[in-house]
Amino acid sequence: MEQIPLFERLGGRDGIRAMAERLLENHLQNPLIATRYANGSMDREQLVDGATEFFCTGLSGVPTYEGRPLADVHTGMNIDDAEFVAVLDDAIAAMGSLGVGEREQAEVLHILYSMKGDVVRL
Repeated sequence: MEQIPLFERLGGRDGIRAMAERLLENHLQNPLIATRYANGSMDREQLVDGATEFFCTGLSGVPTYEGRPLADVHTGMNIDDAEFVAVLDDAIAAMGSLGVGEREQAEVLHILYSMKGDVVRL
């Protein structure tokens, strides 16, 4: 039996974009990380576009992401473990609010957690 790729189970590009939009909304309401966006150089649309392309590239294998590497983006931000966990919590809440299944949520959480070394304490 052939397994449907996670990219498709998340609704393809449209589903991933909806998750990126909801995730950003959650981040902007989360007191642990909202301040990270207060004086950023990118507007909402740019943030959502970048997150969408980053995850679409990783999940589909189609190289549409043209941004900087994850570690480069987060170097100098000194993100701590609590902020990282807050991001994961926001991601789970975003997926849940969009009706993403538990299996898919677990897979996305695993992927996000695997990026911790490229985000925390850089």
